[in-house]
Amino acid sequence: MTSSSFGWAAALGALLVAGAATAEPLGVPPGRWWTQPRIAEQVGLSAEQTQQLESLTVNHLRSMVDLKAVVEKAQIDLRAAAETDPFDAKQVRTAFAALQQARTKLETERFEMLLKVRQVLTTEQWRKLRDIVRERRERGEEPGGPAGGRPQPRKWRN
Repeated sequence: MTSSSFGWAAALGALLVAGAATAEPLGVPPGRWWTQPRIAEQVGLSAEQTQQLESLTVNHLRSMVDLKAVVEKAQIDLRAAAETDPFDAKQVRTAFAALQQARTKLETERFEMLLKVRQVLTTEQWRKLRDIVRERRERGEEPGGPAGGRPQPRKWRN
């Protein structure tokens, strides 16, 4: 495989990873937002809810660490398949399919965790959390950043 073909394949892979990593299908902040006092207070979390969120996160994170390792191994396998000589497109397709399957399992685990987070919150708390995220995005802040958020990078002007 030529270096330009490998570069194209690597760029495609990077785009797929970036797209999956930034997906927030339910509009909640990434990370352990409930440990940020300002957000926890605005949402009105109880100590019991905070404990529930911690517990479910620990359980899911254990699984996600294993699934992330599977994704990383599949990425290595894809790179190795793409670099074989003679080049075997069927082998690369098989490696790519394995990578996609591993990513899907990881994203499914993340989504299941989000569903359980939603079950811990009341309808009003859920609404408040989504409002906080929307307001921070409108101000150009990162929803999962520290209280007050971080400003987004400035865009170049023409």
